[in-house]
Amino acid sequence: MKHTYFLKVGGAALASVLGAAAAPAQETRVEYTAEAQDAEAQPRSATSPGPGLLERSVAWVERKLESNSGPKDGFYPTMGGIIPGDGWLSAGAGYRHRLGGGPSFVNTSASITERRYVAAQSTVAWPRLSAGRLSVATQVAYQDFTQVSFFGIGSAAPESARSNYRLRQAGAIASAAVHARSWLAIGGRVGYVRGPVIGPGLSSSYPSTTDRFDEQSAPGLTSPINFVHTETFVEADTRDAPGRPTRGGFYRIGVSGFRDIADTGHGFGRVDLDATQYLPLFNGNSVLGLRSRVTLSRAADGHEIPFYLLPTLGGFNTLRGYSSYRFRDRNAALWSAEYRWPMLRMVDAAVFVDAGTVADDVRGLVHTQFASDYGLGLRAHTASRSIASVDVAKGREGVRVMVSMTAPFGTSHRVVAPYVP
Repeated sequence: MKHTYFLKVGGAALASVLGAAAAPAQETRVEYTAEAQDAEAQPRSATSPGPGLLERSVAWVERKLESNSGPKDGFYPTMGGIIPGDGWLSAGAGYRHRLGGGPSFVNTSASITERRYVAAQSTVAWPRLSAGRLSVATQVAYQDFTQVSFFGIGSAAPESARSNYRLRQAGAIASAAVHARSWLAIGGRVGYVRGPVIGPGLSSSYPSTTDRFDEQSAPGLTSPINFVHTETFVEADTRDAPGRPTRGGFYRIGVSGFRDIADTGHGFGRVDLDATQYLPLFNGNSVLGLRSRVTLSRAADGHEIPFYLLPTLGGFNTLRGYSSYRFRDRNAALWSAEYRWPMLRMVDAAVFVDAGTVADDVRGLVHTQFASDYGLGLRAHTASRSIASVDVAKGREGVRVMVSMTAPFGTSHRVVAPYVP
């Protein structure tokens, strides 16, 4: 006889470290359908077999991962990469301490990847001021990204022009958000970035950007730029479990400004539009995810946008069939769809398709030929969060295999430069 089992998980929609407090806990319902006897109507006989060793082991792992998913005080290992293209392996540690026993906390962490990408940060956050209506945070950070890919600017940049550069920067940022509803946040950020310093990339597989390009073809390449950046944003998040959504959506509008302090001719503004919706299908056992993202940039008169701050497409978060940062220009548009369904208790299968383009002006987003890809993936997860994803994607430049510790369609606000979609 078929029965459906329901697992209730008390989850908190943790917002970005910089800009939004944790939303009130929501109840997530995850359904499992299996062949089973009704234990109440038909008690198990002494000879009836119990759950097998594999089933018990998987259930134990899931319980452990769920119990360790929430933030805790003390030292913890950092998991997952720093930015797309940083390599397959990452290691690091952090320390978190609550202030006064309440929700406010101090968090410090550092990570390094096998490609020698380094990121370190320290954050102080007050996520539930004014009865949970206000969140405030500050952060200082240092990043050293040793081999970021650059192919040139424009949708026609050839794959053969691939180069790599090293970007080092330090900065500070402060943010605040008002939570008008449990699902709605309105806020802003202001920050300062010293540098970034651009140098030769450390990859021996491709030439250095500093050798292949110049200031004209890659603005901002030859001189460090110190700038102040600001952003005003509105976020609506109705996802049932941000770590592994099965229904609801995430919608965001952000308006940013970058002011070149020394007036070296690199000031500009940017608008980011992001919309993602999850639709449960077949009694909630399968999910269709739809995403659209548009980024529009405009430089001040007589100014150029630094090449490392131009919107990009390519890699796990955008066009999965192309290299990270494959396409970049002032404006970018992306559309993605993914359908996932359960294979095992903690593993989903997925099929997906992506399409996007970049252009120098807004009209070019309509008239420029789109790059597209399609593929298959596996999603390891618990009831309320993603553990790892593996994707095999095919675009016009070949087949790519990607492994990530974050869920597809994820958003990133961890770094200011380079631009990370």
